[in-house]
Amino acid sequence: MKSKKKKFSLYVVLITLLVSALSCKKSLKDIETDHLSNAISKVRLDQDFNWVVVLPGLGCHGCIQEGEAFVRDHVKNQQILFVLTKISSLKILQQKIGIKAKDFPNVYIDRNNFFTIPTGNSVYPCIIKMEKGKVIDHEFQSPENGAAFAKLNGRVSEQ
Repeated sequence: MKSKKKKFSLYVVLITLLVSALSCKKSLKDIETDHLSNAISKVRLDQDFNWVVVLPGLGCHGCIQEGEAFVRDHVKNQQILFVLTKISSLKILQQKIGIKAKDFPNVYIDRNNFFTIPTGNSVYPCIIKMEKGKVIDHEFQSPENGAAFAKLNGRVSEQ
């Protein structure tokens, strides 16, 4: 009888430890949010932006093209910070989107790769919703979420 009670107690302890360990593990979304919040704090922005668009230079080609088109069409919107990260050639990127980054105070060249996301989503453009200098939410323009920039376009047009 004592053996069964010991086994049962051991199982309860193991299950409790397993549940505790799994519940403490951060989700990918939480890891990304923490990383983006840290990156934004490192940049020390001079103004509050409603949106931050992180455009990687390398990754999902079609998704990045969507991001480049969005930058081209909205670069004058001072409520959006555009972050260009993992850029192999700034000159080529500027030719592709038809702007000079230095002419726009809301374009940040991430030379230190602060905004390179430490998950598999680093190959996709990231759209970050900001409020009072804090990251509220983020999503990626990806094959699974092909309408992220269209959705953002509707939101910034409303402002």
